Amino acid sequence: MVIVGDDEVALWKVDGTVYAVDNLCPHQHAPALHMGRLSGLTISCPMHGWTFSLLDGREESGFGRVRTRRVIVEGDDVYVEELRPSWS
Repeated sequence: MVIVGDDEVALWKVDGTVYAVDNLCPHQHAPALHMGRLSGLTISCPMHGWTFSLLDGREESGFGRVRTRRVIVEGDDVYVEELRPSWS
């Protein structure tokens, strides 16, 4: 888990590719996805077992979705997209 801007982001490395999702599970807004279980490209929240795709954040069980972030890896450095609030 890392802090990006004001947000907690969970990082997962699968087969040499780094994926980033917001650490906040939509179920009861638990900041626990970084402690979840990985199965292929799916993570499960340790609180209640809801599962989400690392590719697009869609739920595989449960409801809602988690926000994914773009990741760039350059050597040993990992850069994660910082999302800015939209003002309308």
